[in-house]
Amino acid sequence: MIEGYYNKLKGRIYGLLCEKEKEGSWEKFLDTIITELMGLSDVDKTINFWPLIGKLSALRYLNYEYFRKTIFECINIVGELANGQRIH
Repeated sequence: MIEGYYNKLKGRIYGLLCEKEKEGSWEKFLDTIITELMGLSDVDKTINFWPLIGKLSALRYLNYEYFRKTIFECINIVGELANGQRIH
């Protein structure tokens, strides 16, 4: 179940890029993702959690080139979060 959640989260983060490219309402989408992540239990807030929150929060201030790069960095961090959960 946890792996499924993180896979869905990766898709939602990638969706931010798609929304930005079509000049959609990506900022509302971003706020929803950040709010959801902040609601995770403290157990789930591992060392990779905080860089993810920081990078997602910074997206609204980045030009497209850095926005795109940061989206893929966030997707990689979510993968690391998922791998960390399987170890426990």
